[in-house]
Parts: sequence; structure tokens; C-alpha cells
Amino acid sequence: MKILKLVLIILIISCNSKQDDKNSYYLGQKIPSDIPQIFGAGIVSVDGRFDMGFTISPNMKTIAFGVAHESNIEETCIYLTKYIEGKWTAPDKSFLPNNVNTFFPMFGPHGNEFYFAKSSNKSDTDLWMAKYQNDQILNPQLLDSIFNSEAREAGHGKSKNGSFYFTSNRDDQHQCCGDIYRAKPLSKGYIEVEKVKELNSDSDEESLFLSPLGDYIIIQAWKSEFKSKHDLYLSYQTKNGIWTKPERLNNKINSKEIEQRPFVSPDNKFLFFSRTNTTKVDGHDSYESDIYWVSTKSIFKPYPFNTEIEFKIKYNEPFQLNLPNDLFKDVDDSKLIYNVSLNDNSKLPQWIKFDSTTLSINGIWKSKKPLIIKVTATDSARNTGLLLLTLEEKNN
Repeated sequence: MKILKLVLIILIISCNSKQDDKNSYYLGQKIPSDIPQIFGAGIVSVDGRFDMGFTISPNMKTIAFGVAHESNIEETCIYLTKYIEGKWTAPDKSFLPNNVNTFFPMFGPHGNEFYFAKSSNKSDTDLWMAKYQNDQILNPQLLDSIFNSEAREAGHGKSKNGSFYFTSNRDDQHQCCGDIYRAKPLSKGYIEVEKVKELNSDSDEESLFLSPLGDYIIIQAWKSEFKSKHDLYLSYQTKNGIWTKPERLNNKINSKEIEQRPFVSPDNKFLFFSRTNTTKVDGHDSYESDIYWVSTKSIFKPYPFNTEIEFKIKYNEPFQLNLPNDLFKDVDDSKLIYNVSLNDNSKLPQWIKFDSTTLSINGIWKSKKPLIIKVTATDSARNTGLLLLTLEEKNN
């Protein structure tokens, strides 16, 4: 009898392990490397259809995606599929009432909210939110007027602390171009909306993905410095709340076509985005968009997080510069390897020592001129971030 119970326990564990296989949460698709691959061919990405916008619930058991040009070239809608008892349901668009001219699906960070955009007669595009409970969409509502205007509101994302980012064309001086705005909850329950200057440019910022922790954001933008069309850019938030300058993702992700609607899986392992391809059909341009996914291993890298460093230096006297433990941060890797050199990559002078264990730079200062020190941090995927420190005689 004990042997029989043991066999049953092993069978149950095996079944549960199979059902909880993380690969199953991605429609059983083959995991991509650093080269983007079409996701869910024939299910999410359908040949000849315009598929754009993608989101996964935090528990990874619900997928929603946008579709356009399916039966009417002027209409869009959102499909939803659920992972139930080890299988994905057929994509369904009846889950959302009046599911016409809807797009930009995005689950809230806790999984109980479902955000989307919808065209209406009153304005170009507005932002909506519905409750998502027991696998059901409940009571879709237009967001407050502080979010929506008579212009176009589109890309949107919410962090766990309640900060809400979205794109809008409400700036009267730049109606052709969207900018990124932030709605920040205040202690009295009011919300103020401000333009996020570090993330905006003279170009068009049209959609975004905000990480649940609010530590990074991926932006779709049409930058004038590149010959390509809309590309994806990554920015990190530092300890003092400032966003780093958005950096264009690599050329494997950004092509000569339009990359848009970014989304990162809840486990931070994969970036999803839409890519629009243009072909000639009977002498006319024909547009098709598919959902792509790619590993984030080569995307996220260490970045300067806490750069508030105090130190004293006096000529011909001992000094010690203690770097903060959170000098760099990496959103998907906590173990970083540090190295210090001069700005030209040459070795430090013999009178300067770097201790990688304590992250301290010390010695007896022998220079009457400033020295530029380069601090690099490397993660397990060999992505590197750097910070330049100017060291000079200081008595404060």
C-alpha cells in the first residue's frame, strides 16, 4: 500500500509539473534567442492580418492582443485567450462589450485591471479601464478627464505604486506628435499630470511599456536621427526618480520597418512587440503586422542607479572613495562584476587601488590634475554599463 501511495504521489507531482511548465504559458512556442521570432503563428499572428498590441496577465494565464483590418479595414478589436487546465482557449473577442475600434490592451500590475484604448466620436482615442475578476471583464469605464482630452491618448502603463504613464497629442503646439505624460497619485487622493521631459523629444512618442516596478520603460518613438521608422527605446529610472536618456534597442529588434507596441513578459525574460512589414501587391503598398518576441538577455544591462558619492581628496594625503552598493542596478541580474580603469581604458596609477569586494577606491593622491575614472559593471550575460567619475582635489 505504501508503494502504491508513493507511485500516486509521483504521478501527481509529474502532472502538476507538466501543467506548471512555464513554456506552456507562451502557447507552447519555441523559446527565442536574441533574434526576434513571430509569436503564435496562426493563433496570435495570422498571415495577412494586421496584429498589433500584446499583453499577458501577471499570473501568465491570460493573453490579450489587438487586431486590425480583419473584416473592415477601418475597424480594430481585441482578442483574449486563457490558459485553463493545461490548454489555451480559442481567441475570443466577445469578452469585451462593444469590442469595436479598441486596441492597446494592457493588464494592470496586479492583474485585476484591464486597460485599453478606444476610438469614439468625442475624441480621436481615449483610455479605458475595466475590472478583471474571475476571468471576466467587468464594467468598462472611460478614465477620468485628467487622462483623456480631445486629442489622441494611446500608449499606457501602470506601476505597482500607482504611477500611470501614457502618451497624448494634447500639446497644441505639436499636434502631429505624441508625448509621454505621467499621472502621479498624491497623498490627498488627487492626481496631477505632468509631461516627462526626460522621455520626450521633438519626435513622435506613440506607445510605451512601463515595468510593474516602475524601474524601466520601453518607448516607441520616431527619432529624426535614424533613417528607420518607429523604433523601440529603453530608459531606466535612477534612485532619485530621474529617467536615463532613452537608448535605442539593437538592430536585431529595430529594423527599417515600424516596431511598436512593446510589452515585457511578467518574468522579465521576453520582449514582445509588433512589426509592420510593407510589400507590393498589384503595384500598391500592402501592410501586414505580426507580433514578435525576443529574449531580453541582450536588452537589459547594468545602469548607473545611485550616483550620489561624497569624497575628500587632498594632494599627497591618503584618500578613500566608497562607492555605494547600489551604484549600478540591473533589472534581471543581481550579481554584477565591477572593474575600474582610467577613461582611456588604461590601468589605474600604482598609487590608486580598487577593492571590488568593498567597492572602494583608495590610495595616496599624487596628481595635481583631475583624473577621469571609468567604473564598469558587467552582468552574467556580459552586458556592460559604465559610469565616469572625475576625481580631483577636494577638501569638503
